[in-house]
Amino acid sequence: MPIQSMKKFFGLSTIFLSFFLFEHQSAKAAKDLTPYQSVVYASAVNYCGAEYGYITDKQAFDYIVSWVKDEHGLEPYQIYNLMQRKSWGKDTDNFIDKVGGCKRINEIVLKNLDSKPTGFQSLTNRKKDYEYYYDIDL
Repeated sequence: MPIQSMKKFFGLSTIFLSFFLFEHQSAKAAKDLTPYQSVVYASAVNYCGAEYGYITDKQAFDYIVSWVKDEHGLEPYQIYNLMQRKSWGKDTDNFIDKVGGCKRINEIVLKNLDSKPTGFQSLTNRKKDYEYYYDIDL
């Protein structure tokens, strides 16, 4: 099989699998996502949170790096490389549309953030901050 045909095959396979996984699995199955799908998912949540002022750019960066590192063992430069893919922006935009838009994503994230303990209870909370953003059911 020539190299060009292999590239097309792998590219189309990735697009198909990405669409299939996002279409048929909830966000709770985040451990089943590929690293690229995790970056797209977290980017969508971060973008929507930033659009409404719920998360800063620094928080978004810290959360996505920590989450993808914990889920897939990727380093920041690898996450950056995934975000440099030509389809990343479009894939993120399509995912936002597919789950109902930024308003819906933010409603779910804010509901989850409301469950975050405060005061003395927060001292014993073992849940990581990014989990309140990414461990949601979209």
